[in-house]
This record gives sequence, C-alpha cells and structure tokens, in this order.
Amino acid sequence: MTIKQELMDLFEQYFEVVHARAPEQLRECYRLRYEVYCKEGLIPGFHAEDYPEGLEYDQYDERSAHSLLVHKQTGHIAGTVRVILPDYAEPEAQFPLEKFAGTSFYADGLALERLPRTRLGEISRLILTPQFRGRRGERQHPYGLPDDLEPLLQSDDRRKASPSGIDSERRRNARRRVFPHTVLGLLVAVAQISVRYRLAYLYMGMEPSCARLLQGFGVCFTPISPLIDYYGPCRSYLGSVSEIEDSTHQTNPEIWKLLTNDGALQPS
Repeated sequence: MTIKQELMDLFEQYFEVVHARAPEQLRECYRLRYEVYCKEGLIPGFHAEDYPEGLEYDQYDERSAHSLLVHKQTGHIAGTVRVILPDYAEPEAQFPLEKFAGTSFYADGLALERLPRTRLGEISRLILTPQFRGRRGERQHPYGLPDDLEPLLQSDDRRKASPSGIDSERRRNARRRVFPHTVLGLLVAVAQISVRYRLAYLYMGMEPSCARLLQGFGVCFTPISPLIDYYGPCRSYLGSVSEIEDSTHQTNPEIWKLLTNDGALQPS
C-alpha cells in the first residue's frame, strides 16, 4: 500500500489528537508556542522577554478550543493548534483577524457581515515542533512549510517512479511523520473542534504558499484580502466547513476519510 492509501489507519496507529482542557495540557500548548514563536523567532513580533514564564498566551485563549497532536510511540508533542470560538455572550466581538487585519478585507467581502457570528471561528497558533518539520526548509516555518511544495503534491505514480534506494533514515522519517505532511494531523484537530462547536466558517491568516499546500490536499480556503504585513507576510482567508468537506471528498477521498473519521464527523 502507499502512504496515501494507509493514511487514516497510519494516523490512528502513530498519532493522537488530545483536546487540551486541563491546566497542564494548556501549559503544553502555551509552552510550545513560546518555544517556536519566541525562542526560535519564526514569527516576527514575538519576543521572549515579553513572556517571562516561558508561556505564550493572549486574551483570546480563554475563548478558544486547544488541541495537541501527540506521537503515540514516543509520547512527544508533534504540534498544537487553537480555534478561537465565537463570543456567545457578545457575538459581535471581533476575532483577531478582523481586529488587526479587517481593514484590508476586500470591499466585496461585505457579505462577511451576514455570516452567522455564533458559527464562526478562527484557526490560529498552528504549530509543529522542530522534530516534526524536518524536510528541507520546513524548520523555517512554524507549521512546517517546505521550500518546495512539489514533492508533497506529486501523484502516487510519481512517487512509485522515484528511485527505490531510499536510505533507512528517510524510511524512518516517513514512518514517523506518516502523512504527505504532518500538518494534516492538526487539521484533524480543527475538524473535530468544528463539529464539536458547530462551526460553519473558519477564518485563517496564512502565507499564500500555505494556502496552496492545503489546496493540494483538497482543503480550500477563499482569500478575502491582499497580502499584508500581519506578523510577517500574511493573507486573510475564509473557509466553509461544509465546502471543505465536499472538496476533499471529491478530490482526495483518503484525506476526506482522515478529516471526517470516514464520515463519522459531519458538519451540522
């Protein structure tokens, strides 16, 4: 079997999504964010001296759902992600992307005002640990974006046609990382959060190259702003949970199975 064909089974064998609720689990999320954002310095504007406890957190964490991606065989944390939830008591309360980048939203994006605020969320703090972003160039991106996307997006036929003499280290790395890209494990967490909290739409600020990576897997977000400087080069995107499910089902059924637990997770 190819890695793609085994995707869901391998995920369940090697990785686990842990929804961080306990204080010690949340501290793991904040600690990892501090290590990657502040100490590694992969995102401009985050300075270690501003976080003397060694934990990176902000005012949005209290209204967020947090997850950790755990490598089962070692118990090591592979990554973390948070989804900022609606303020149910004050639905018009802004999301950070709206507050800090909203003036750059396209004028024809006024339809955003008609989005159901209590079913809107924002993906942020999507991070992989250094040992789970080991391909060329990936260590320079918190979510493990490589310098060259093509090897990740190539077809199975092209993979089969590649030289068979892959060294043992690359084999071990492939087994450890499991996916075409480990960030898919964090998208599993996002999918679970979306269903649990009945989210229909998701904001996300990211580099266009990250959006292309996700699009290659059938996970499509619509750009709603030009490229701006928001903690580095960033563009605002909006994704419809149901449309992403339909897109992956049509273009990449194995990833659809992974994100929906073979159809068991369905957006409401």
